[in-house]
Amino acid sequence: MLTERQQAHYEAFGFLFQRELFSADEMSVIGEEADRIWQEESQRPGFQLSDQGSQHTSSFVERSPLLSRIVEDDRIYLTAQRLAGEGMVWTNSEGNITGYGTAPWHPDRRNMAPGDLDYPRLKVMLYLDEVSAANGALRVIPGSHKNPFHDSLYPMLQKQDDGKDWDVIPESDDPADMPYGVAGDQMPCQVVESKPGDVLFFNQCLWHAAYNAYAGRRYIALKFAGNPTTDGHLATLRWYSGGAFSPSEAFLNSDSERLRGLVTRMAELGSA
Repeated sequence: MLTERQQAHYEAFGFLFQRELFSADEMSVIGEEADRIWQEESQRPGFQLSDQGSQHTSSFVERSPLLSRIVEDDRIYLTAQRLAGEGMVWTNSEGNITGYGTAPWHPDRRNMAPGDLDYPRLKVMLYLDEVSAANGALRVIPGSHKNPFHDSLYPMLQKQDDGKDWDVIPESDDPADMPYGVAGDQMPCQVVESKPGDVLFFNQCLWHAAYNAYAGRRYIALKFAGNPTTDGHLATLRWYSGGAFSPSEAFLNSDSERLRGLVTRMAELGSA
């Protein structure tokens, strides 16, 4: 169970890292099942890697009863419930095999409208391979999920051509060209070095990055959001997680009360 101090850490710094939450035997089974799904996906007609050479598979754990059990497992579900709040909803999962070396600094969820930073959006990361500062560990800027700190870091992004959203700024060979005069991998931050079995919970408004990632680095991400109670909550869910309003039949028809509870309301909102 999550302690009050762990919850306070998450609220203050925007992330919580728990070591050895799953055993080596559990991670071996999870890894084999994940590899099966990636292999199956790679063989479908029209399959292509991303421009960066990565394999990104959405609605990942929903494809497997074995992986779906991770979501309802007390070690994930009860912690997520404490961090995202009662009435939390499911907004998707993803399974990634990276091909890139760098994911520059960015927040997954940006401050686009009043109240956006106050609405809980939670990402749970399970790396299936060991990662360190030298080979693709996630880096986070503690406390950057809150204002005024969050907004002060927007010089690390640039507006898209349509002016509606933001992109990361490409890394420059000359650190002097970067927003703060330092290379991305030299930004003040916490490097979350991880081994299989460790789990990282982080607020999706937190600024984060990855450097020196090697081809073949594998991870699973589970995504939750707080109970949507306002038009603003629904708007940001539609912008970032539109598919959550048409949840997986595997969750909707699951024998698990927890899995059904995560998606039933989203399906009702999607059909309204």
